[in-house]
Amino acid sequence: MSKNPLKDEKEILRELAGGSESAFARVFNHFSPRVYSTSLRFLGSEESAQEVVQDVFMDIWLRREKLTGVLNLEAYLQGMVRKQVYDVFRMKSAFEELQQELLRRDYAENSTERLLRDREYQVVLTRTLESLPDLQREIFRLAKEDGLSHQDIAHRMNLSPLAVKAHMKRSLRFIRMRLEPFLSAEPLLAILVFLGIR
Repeated sequence: MSKNPLKDEKEILRELAGGSESAFARVFNHFSPRVYSTSLRFLGSEESAQEVVQDVFMDIWLRREKLTGVLNLEAYLQGMVRKQVYDVFRMKSAFEELQQELLRRDYAENSTERLLRDREYQVVLTRTLESLPDLQREIFRLAKEDGLSHQDIAHRMNLSPLAVKAHMKRSLRFIRMRLEPFLSAEPLLAILVFLGIR
């Protein structure tokens, strides 16, 4: 992935495992341009490629204590990039399939019944979002309702982009867990795909 190996890689990984932010910065500065360019080549979207960079290096930070066992950080990162790119394609495919399926189906059911059902799903979703911790709920709202990037949210809330990403992941995991019994419902399924939970 990188044309030049990271100097003193084993020592840097040892420091990173101990929580060194300067070691993390060295890893990020060395590898992030290549992670970005590789992701951009596959995804064709600057925004999606930047998201992959954020995901990969957030995972590096969260898994830092286990990195001392990594023999080749470049190969390790290549595997992480492949997984993240695959997840983006899988999410896009799931959303497109859902759109096509909803278009094919004949909604012959009574419109009043459908309206009541849709309102019920919305109440469940709203209550679930309201039960998030305050910080996670605000980050989720800024991302999904206001459309802010993780970088913009981090700046607005005086947090690191990694912290914002971690809170978003926890929120999505919590929402999916709470809504699991309703996942077969088509309107709610569409919402979950939109939110990035499916």
